[in-house]
Amino acid sequence: MKTKQAIKIFTLIVVILNIASIVFLDFFNSQIVRLVSSCLFLLLFIFYKIKDKNLIGFICLLIIADAFDLYYLQPFIIETYSVIKMLAFSLLCVNLYKKFKHQKLGKTITGLFVVVIIINLLIGYKAVSETSTLLDYSQLLSIQLYWIVCVISGALAAKYYFCDDSNKAVYFVGFTFLFIFTDLSGFIANFFEAYAFFFIERLLYYLAFMCLGYYLFFASDLNIEKS
Repeated sequence: MKTKQAIKIFTLIVVILNIASIVFLDFFNSQIVRLVSSCLFLLLFIFYKIKDKNLIGFICLLIIADAFDLYYLQPFIIETYSVIKMLAFSLLCVNLYKKFKHQKLGKTITGLFVVVIIINLLIGYKAVSETSTLLDYSQLLSIQLYWIVCVISGALAAKYYFCDDSNKAVYFVGFTFLFIFTDLSGFIANFFEAYAFFFIERLLYYLAFMCLGYYLFFASDLNIEKS
């Protein structure tokens, strides 16, 4: 419980600092605050000796993407950012698949999943297409491919929850969707000039890290109990 409380307090401090950075600093320095905050979360997890290599790798890829995002106006940065994020969420998909590869859902729920995936892909395609005048072909393609990977990740996380209705699954679903909605908020803020979404993006990003921390520590506690 002390660890969980520590993560809550740490997240609150990080969120306040990041919101303040958006208000008082220019965009570049605000992004540096975001990058440093992500690194601090990684160090926190390492300090508590979290050993889930897939999720630590996932976090490292997110941080690398954040580092490239500092120079988002440079050529091929949007494509590079999208590829790194695709790798991160692909790693997440592998992690999820291993959890339920021998479990199956009923035909009705599976059909519903397929419909939801198709709807989200169409929504993503429509939203990205609206920015076609602002982006070139390679940027559009990379963002659309990244959205496909995000939708698949969300669907797999939801399936994991249906297969394993536990607090552990809730935390996994929580951080997966929060990371997805973080980038969705950033996309809206940047390409539709909705300034308020920069604040939403930061809030969701560190709530995602908080849920990820809960999952990692919850899984760690289970491993300790089993041993």
